[in-house]
Amino acid sequence: MSIPPAATSKAIRDRPIERHPFVIKLLTHASLSASDLKALNRLLNRRLTVKKGKDIIVQGFEYKELYIVESGFAVRYTLVHKGGRQIINTLLPGDIAGFPESFFDRSLYSVKAATEMSLNRISFDAFIDVCNERPNIAVALISLVAHEASLYAHHLVDAGRRSPLERVAHFLLEIHFRLKAVGMASENTFEIPLSQEDIADRVGLSGPHANRMISQLKREGLIAMRRHEIKILDRAALQIIAEFDPSYLVPPSLQQLRTNR
Repeated sequence: MSIPPAATSKAIRDRPIERHPFVIKLLTHASLSASDLKALNRLLNRRLTVKKGKDIIVQGFEYKELYIVESGFAVRYTLVHKGGRQIINTLLPGDIAGFPESFFDRSLYSVKAATEMSLNRISFDAFIDVCNERPNIAVALISLVAHEASLYAHHLVDAGRRSPLERVAHFLLEIHFRLKAVGMASENTFEIPLSQEDIADRVGLSGPHANRMISQLKREGLIAMRRHEIKILDRAALQIIAEFDPSYLVPPSLQQLRTNR
C-alpha cells in the first residue's frame, strides 16, 4: 500500500487547538474549559517531523518525553526471540507515543514511524504538571488509559481466538473507527498507509497470508481498495465476520460516570 502525503506543516500550524486530533480525543472523554484548552495549546507547542522508518522510541532505553501524534501512522512493537517483531498497536493521529514507555525506567517497547509524521514533543515533567494543575485534563487522560487497555484486550482476543479472516476484518474496522473519531475518515472510506508487513505483524500472520485475507474480503465484495484507500462496501457483513462491537472504542468518560452516580 502506498503512503498518502502527510498533512502540510502550514495546515497543522494554522489548525485551532480544538481541531488537534489529540484534543478531539480528550473532548470525547471529559469536558474541557477555555483555560484547559489554552494549557493544552502551550503543552503542544513543540513540533517535530519524523521520517518514515525512523524509530521514535527504542526498546530498552530510558525516555522522559511523550510524543503526541498530529499526523501520520506509527507502530508500537516489541522484539522477540531471534529478532522477530510483534506489533502491539498501531498509533494514529491523536495517540501518544511514550505512553506507557516513559512510565518505566527503561522502555518496554519500540515505536517506529510507518509514514512521515508530525509529532508534538512534551517533557514528562510538563505532562505531570498539567495533570496536577488541570483536573479536567487529568480526568480525560485517565479515561484515555482505560480506552488503551481495552484495545490491548481485544488484540489478545485477535491473536488467541479469531481466525485469520476475522483478524484482518476486525483490524480494518477498528482502524476506520479510530480514524473517524478524530475526523480523519469519512463514513465508509479511510486511508491505511501501512505496509503488508506492518499489517501482518499487527494481526499475527505472515505477509502473504494477510494479503490473501485482504484479497478474499475484496472478492466477496466487502471492501474495495485503491492504493492506500479502503472503502467499506458491506459494513454489516464485515462486522458479522469480525464479530466487531465498537463499544470498546467509546468508553464512557469519568465525568459521565460521576454524573450518573
